[in-house]
Amino acid sequence: MNVLETLLLVWAAGGVLSRDGDRLHIEAPKGAIPPQLLDALRANKASLLALLPMRAPAQADEATK
Repeated sequence: MNVLETLLLVWAAGGVLSRDGDRLHIEAPKGAIPPQLLDALRANKASLLALLPMRAPAQADEATK
């Protein structure tokens, strides 16, 4: 699965993918991301990190509340 397919499947599952430093952050309904999609996210992590913008500090603060 390539990077674009991975992103599209995350969005189709109702998820939002963002970058937090050298980590990927996924917000999705519980159980929405199947194991094979998690595997694809891991396999494409470097490319996804290069593609996604950094999360704004306000977004990071909200995520920790």
